[in-house]
Amino acid sequence: MSTDASMQDAPTPAGAVIAAIDGSHRDPAVLDWAAAEAVAVGAPLHLVHAVDLGTPLSAYGELLTSPDIVDKVEQESVRVATEARERVTATHPALAVTIALPTGAPAGGLLNAADGARLLVVGSARKTKAERIVLGTTSLSVVAHSPCPVVLVPEDCDVRGDGRVVVGIDGSEHSRLAFQYALEVAALRGKTVTTVTSWNVEVVNGVVVTEPGSPEWETVDKRYRDMAEATIADLRAAHPEIDVSVEVHHGRAADTLVEVAHGADLLLVGSRGRGGFRGMLLGSVSQRILGRATVPVGVLHKH
Repeated sequence: MSTDASMQDAPTPAGAVIAAIDGSHRDPAVLDWAAAEAVAVGAPLHLVHAVDLGTPLSAYGELLTSPDIVDKVEQESVRVATEARERVTATHPALAVTIALPTGAPAGGLLNAADGARLLVVGSARKTKAERIVLGTTSLSVVAHSPCPVVLVPEDCDVRGDGRVVVGIDGSEHSRLAFQYALEVAALRGKTVTTVTSWNVEVVNGVVVTEPGSPEWETVDKRYRDMAEATIADLRAAHPEIDVSVEVHHGRAADTLVEVAHGADLLLVGSRGRGGFRGMLLGSVSQRILGRATVPVGVLHKH
C-alpha cells in the first residue's frame, strides 16, 4: 500500500500542469491535452483524482462508512490514476508525472492542488448533438475560483487545432490579461493570435445601426476596432515576432467567439466574475462560451 500512500501525499510540483481526472469518458481528452501542454511548456504533469468519501452512493442515501467499501473505492482510485499515468507515459515517456488522490469534495481538492500550479485542465461532456456542453458543479466551481488559469477541454475535441489562439477583447483589463496569456502560448508554440471583438446593438444619431457597410455601421465598427487595437497595443509591440490579427464582428460576444474559434487550438477569455461570495458565478459571457465551445477554452481571472 506504499504506492497508494505516495500517490495520496504527492504535492503539486511548482509550475505544474494539473490534469483533473475522474475515471469517466472525459479523461482521455483531458489527459492528452494536458500532457501535450506540459511537454510544450517544459512543465511536469500532475494528475489529480479527488474522491468524496462522504457522498451518498445509493438511492437510499447510504454513505461510504464501511471500511470494505472505502478500501474498494481507494483501490479504484489508484487504478484510475495508474491507468491515466500509463496513457500519458506511453506517448510522452520523458514527461515527469506525479499523482495525488485527495479525499473530500472534488472541487476543494482540485482548488487546493491548483495553488502554485501553472495551469489546471478539467473536462466537460457533450449531452446532445446540438453541441451543448454539460458543465458539472465541480468544473464550474473550479473554473470560477481557481488561483491559476483553467482550461476546460470538451471530450471530443482535437488536441491539435489549426494553429490559432483566439482571444476575446472587450477593452477590459480582464481581456488584456487573456491577450497577454495568448501571446505567451503563441510564443512557445509558434502559433498565431486572433483577437475577436464584437458589438451587437448600437445607436448612431438616434438610429439603431442595422445596415452593413453603411456610414453608421463603419463608424461603429471603427470605434470597436480602435478600442481593440488600443487595448493590446503595448503588449503586441513587445512581441513583433507573433502574427496577431484583429477582427471585429457584429453579434453577441459569446456566440461570435465560439464561431470564430471553431477548429482553433485554444480560445481564451478573461472572466469578469465578481469576487467574494458573488464570485461563485462566472461572467455571463464566460458561462455561455463554456456551455457551447467545441475547442479547449481557457479562463483567466485577475487576482
